[in-house]
Amino acid sequence: MTPRTQWTEPERYDRSQLAKLLHDQALLAGSLVTMARTCGKPKCKCRRGHPHVSLYLSIRAGPQRKMLYVPPSLESSVRAAIQTYQQAQRLTARVSQACLERFLAAKAQRRQGPAAASPKADRP
Repeated sequence: MTPRTQWTEPERYDRSQLAKLLHDQALLAGSLVTMARTCGKPKCKCRRGHPHVSLYLSIRAGPQRKMLYVPPSLESSVRAAIQTYQQAQRLTARVSQACLERFLAAKAQRRQGPAAASPKADRP
C-alpha cells in the first residue's frame, strides 16, 4: 500500500471526495427511465393519446435488468442517489488512473535498475 504522502495532490483530493461520498450519501447504480403507458380502461384519457407517464429506476439484478416504479415523492432522492453513484464512478476512475500511472512508473524504474538483469544471467 502506498503511503498518503506519495499521492499527488489531485489524487488525495479525489480519494477524500470519494470517501465523503461513500460515507455521507446514498448511491444507486442505475438510471431513470420515463415510460408512457395506457391503462386499458375504455374511457380513460390514455386511450385518446394522452398516456400515463411514470418514472422507473432501471437496475441490474444479477444478469437481468429490473424496472422499479419510482413514486413522485421519491424522485428527487433517487435522482440524487444516481448522481452520487455516477460521481463516485468518475472519482474511482481518476484514482485508478493515478494508481496505474504509479504502477507503470515503478515497473519502468525496476527495469532500469540492477535487479533487472536478464534471467539467463541468473542461471548456473
